[in-house]
Amino acid sequence: MSTELELKYLIGAADAALLSELLQLYAKPAASVTHPLLNAYFDTADNWFRRHDMGLRTRQKNGCFEQTIKLAGQQHGALQIRPEYNVECAGVTPLLADFPDHIWPEATDVAQLQPQLIELFRTDFQRQSWQLQLPNAKLEVVYDNGEVRAGERRQAISEVEIELLGGEPVALFDLAAFLLQSIPMRTGWLSKAARGYQLYQQTTTARPNPLTLSDSTVLSHLQRLQQWESCYLQEFDSELLLSVEQEIHALAKALTDEGQQLLASDARAMARRLADEGGLVFNSKAYQLLLLKISKWLLKIV
Repeated sequence: MSTELELKYLIGAADAALLSELLQLYAKPAASVTHPLLNAYFDTADNWFRRHDMGLRTRQKNGCFEQTIKLAGQQHGALQIRPEYNVECAGVTPLLADFPDHIWPEATDVAQLQPQLIELFRTDFQRQSWQLQLPNAKLEVVYDNGEVRAGERRQAISEVEIELLGGEPVALFDLAAFLLQSIPMRTGWLSKAARGYQLYQQTTTARPNPLTLSDSTVLSHLQRLQQWESCYLQEFDSELLLSVEQEIHALAKALTDEGQQLLASDARAMARRLADEGGLVFNSKAYQLLLLKISKWLLKIV
């Protein structure tokens, strides 16, 4: 079992062409490697894995197959923290019995689940990767360029992932801040799997449910903010911007309650910008850096 700790950003293909040069300036990484990754995602007809917040896929790389289960984790800002289990497999269809027994929810009948598996969608892309050895950490930066496919439906993939391979997590945030200052990137709220499910089901991101007072935390408001933002960017309903603005103010209040006055002040300033500039704020460097700072602070307390 391993735990992914990574930051994910969406990026334009032209801007991605600058990554190699920027990384050379930052840390002189080893020469980049490029290879195709072919990924098939599975579930049952009643979405058993999705309902248990688990993701199941197989990946073909260099002619070999690997099956992966990702368990429930945390996401805040661009940061994703999720346990995963990887096992070699013989072909594209995963064999559930090859995963460790302890990962399954209580009373799961793996033998009964196996014949119910169906392939829902694929994410096929070229991955260019660099490894950086820094004084305090080892990082991997990858650029994925390809598409999500569900039947005849397609959606482009062009994203950067920065993963911690070892050492101090602060290195993730330092590199992300450097890249955000240098090229346009936008926080990748939705994983490839989440985008694939939406494409397969022909749905968009659900709007957040009301919060109870006990759930009014920095993390809950940040997650709701990303959900509202995703709704807006999929629907382009201007009325949703009011919900985004209200959520940013709620986030600022939660930050104030936690003694983070400077972050709270930055959040309130962002709410004012949103009122003036509308959805253009989501592409701004200031907004993306604010989300990164909040995620960095959260990592120390969650």
